[in-house]
Amino acid sequence: MDTCKPDDSLSPKRQKPRSKPNRSSSVHKSLSWSHSCESRSKDSDSSSLDASRVDLSKLETDALRRYCQHFNIDSSPNPSKEQLIEGVQRHFGSQQLDEMQVLVGFMKAAKRLKNACG
Repeated sequence: MDTCKPDDSLSPKRQKPRSKPNRSSSVHKSLSWSHSCESRSKDSDSSSLDASRVDLSKLETDALRRYCQHFNIDSSPNPSKEQLIEGVQRHFGSQQLDEMQVLVGFMKAAKRLKNACG
């Protein structure tokens, strides 16, 4: 069974008219979004901003341990969850990312998924 497509036997198929989005408005939206991101990143300390966006306390202790092992983060032999969170947060916050490269990669992955399921 194809996991990308819904089971037709469960619900009647409805046809929605498809229309292409107005390209000029989508370009405008992306430019204004990009501008707002740039102004936000200039106004704040990026390391404290990154740390506040990801709540690592929601992760299981085993997931934090695996992260530490994968990235060879030094820790005591039997660290508490709080110690693991501190180490992971330090490492995670120190990572440098090219925002444009991440966005392009995301868009390519979304297109691949759309083509595979479409």
